Amino acid sequence: MRISLTNQIVDAYTRRTGVQISPFARSFASAGLAIADPVVQKLISPEALSQLLAVGWPVTAVPDVPPPGTAGITTNTIGTFWQIFENAEYGFGRFKVAGPAVLPAHQRFRLEFRPLQWHWRVVGVTLPENIHNLLADELAKALRK
Repeated sequence: MRISLTNQIVDAYTRRTGVQISPFARSFASAGLAIADPVVQKLISPEALSQLLAVGWPVTAVPDVPPPGTAGITTNTIGTFWQIFENAEYGFGRFKVAGPAVLPAHQRFRLEFRPLQWHWRVVGVTLPENIHNLLADELAKALRK
C-alpha cells in the first residue's frame, strides 16, 4: 500500500508542479519513497488511513481546514446496497469498491480487497483527485523546507 500511495502522490506532485522525474529514477521504488516520504509517513499507519477514509481528508498530513467537497465513508454516505454494488468491480480473488456514493465518481475513494489468510483485506486505496492535489501541495511545501 505504501508504494501505491507514494506513486499516486508523486504523480500528482509532478502534474501540479511541472517537475519532471526521470523514468530511470521513477523505476526505482526507493526513489519514489524518498521523494514522497514526508507525506506518506503521515498516511501509512492503520489509524491514519482509517481516519482518512472516515473523515474524507488526510487530517494527519494536512490538519488545517478540510477541502471543499470532501466526505468520508460512513454509514450515512456509503449509499444503499444497490449503490455499493453499482460502484464495485468484481474479479477472481479480488473486488474493488468506490465510495462514498454521495460524491461524484472523481471524488470517491477506491478500495481494493483481496483474500489473505481466509479474510478479505484492504490491499490498495486509490485516492480521489482533490486529495491527490492536496497531498501534492503538502509534498511541495515539505520539499521546499
